[in-house]
Amino acid sequence: MEIFRALKNFKPQIGLVILLTFGNALGELFLPRLMSLVVDTGVAKGDTDYILKMGLIMIVVVILTVLCRGSAAYYSSKVTMAYSADLRHDLFSKINQLTVNETEYFGISSLITRTTDDVNQVEQMVLMGLRPLVRGPLMFVGGLIMALTTNLRLSLVFPITIPFIGLGIYYVIKSALPFFPILQKRLDNLNQLFRRRLRGIRVTRAFSRDDLEEDIFRQANQDYYEIALKVNKIIINVIPILGIFLNVALVFVMYFGARLIDQNQLAVGELMAFIQYITQVLMALIMLSFLITMIPRTWASMVRINEVLDYPVHEIEGDESFQGPMEKLEAKNLTFSYPQAKRPVLNQVNFSLEKGQTLGIIGGTGSGKSTLLRLLLKFYKPTGGQILVDGQDIQDLKTEDMRREMSYVPQKNFFFSKSVKDNLLYSNQDASDEDLREALSQAEALEFLGENPLNEEMNRGGENFSGGQRQRLAIARALNRQASLYLFDDSFSALDYVTDRKVRQGLVEKTQEAMVVIVGQRVATIRHADKILVLEAGEVVGYGSHDDLLRESPVYREIALSQGEVVDHEE
Repeated sequence: MEIFRALKNFKPQIGLVILLTFGNALGELFLPRLMSLVVDTGVAKGDTDYILKMGLIMIVVVILTVLCRGSAAYYSSKVTMAYSADLRHDLFSKINQLTVNETEYFGISSLITRTTDDVNQVEQMVLMGLRPLVRGPLMFVGGLIMALTTNLRLSLVFPITIPFIGLGIYYVIKSALPFFPILQKRLDNLNQLFRRRLRGIRVTRAFSRDDLEEDIFRQANQDYYEIALKVNKIIINVIPILGIFLNVALVFVMYFGARLIDQNQLAVGELMAFIQYITQVLMALIMLSFLITMIPRTWASMVRINEVLDYPVHEIEGDESFQGPMEKLEAKNLTFSYPQAKRPVLNQVNFSLEKGQTLGIIGGTGSGKSTLLRLLLKFYKPTGGQILVDGQDIQDLKTEDMRREMSYVPQKNFFFSKSVKDNLLYSNQDASDEDLREALSQAEALEFLGENPLNEEMNRGGENFSGGQRQRLAIARALNRQASLYLFDDSFSALDYVTDRKVRQGLVEKTQEAMVVIVGQRVATIRHADKILVLEAGEVVGYGSHDDLLRESPVYREIALSQGEVVDHEE
């Protein structure tokens, strides 16, 4: 499993923990034998010097045992925390490489659960495994050997009790194992409902559907509760039964031990030592059974983590470097289909764009406009055709080099819970305050930000601003980067006509040496573009200037006529 490979980095520390745990186990096994010697030799014969001598040895053994236990606990915790940190980092890195489709394949809520709850479950198992899981077998084998060497006849208790404890462990594994994958999936569902509730809170309350959402969550929560209750009942019922076996074994040992003492076949100290050894042996088994109950759930978590780590990423990274700037952009017979889609989203799309030119893209909902921009950004890999930059297929170019030359305003804008300045710096960390103010000015965003625009705080997603204000801030963030290709995905839809015109006029100065692609719903937004691409159901039904398309493209002319006031509007 991929998940175990990270542990190889901690071999020396793991070896040290095992060594210290071994020392701790030896100390605990040695102490009962020393105590029996004190009782049978020192106390029975009244030998004070022997008692003091053995007592001093016992103190030294206790100190060494405590030091070994404390050191083992320290290093095991250190290894576990480092391992879980590496595991979370590996998961995050892998998720960061997934395409949008691959992310949706797992589900955002599920990926969050795998990175948090599943990793925590594995973390706890590793923490328990480095000490108790190592200490348990050592104490079991060591205690068994010491008990056999102390009194062979009393050791008959082991073949009587151990099989029952083994049956209890087997019952837990067999009964609980099928429930843990279901438990994690239902936890995914709870996270998904939480996420949906928080993101859709305005819609929920606008339509007074709070009761519906609560009913859905209550049912999901009940489903999780029922599975968790079944698992915990299995575990809770087994532990007391194992405790009964332990106590019955102790009563058996004390009864027959007393009879052996009466027959002078066993010393009192030996009986005391044997009781401690049988307690150590059976407690080691009970501890192992408790740890084994963790294995099914941990295994389910490990499988879920490994599904992500081993998932084959559809590589869209090229090998060739690209220094830029971009001079020419072309699409040749570009085709793209989503997985399991019945028909392509884009089919045989062709266009070309050169430095200093603007390409407008217009079409109905679902015509493939946003998908085209995502292909340019290498979010997806074309299923047919090519996208060429300066004559080179972008699939052959390094993605980081490509995106360094681009600046993008998505259709759905996202902002972090930081200041306006921090959000703008996301596109260019080297920009000065003056550069940021200029970008805000070009995007017509200064007018609503107040006296200290850069220090204005933004809520998550920018929800403390209106839709039009968020679009202008997103445009400002894009303009803060000096790029050779600017992509605007329906970035002017929430602006009024006057602001739309002002923002586009501001773009001219910033982008006159670059290529610009604007996806728009309004003809007014793209009518002055050098070329306009008209899409319908993923196919090109018009390509040319505004005037050419009015004459030659029925689809474009229909869109323009439906926005008659815009067509006649002189800008």
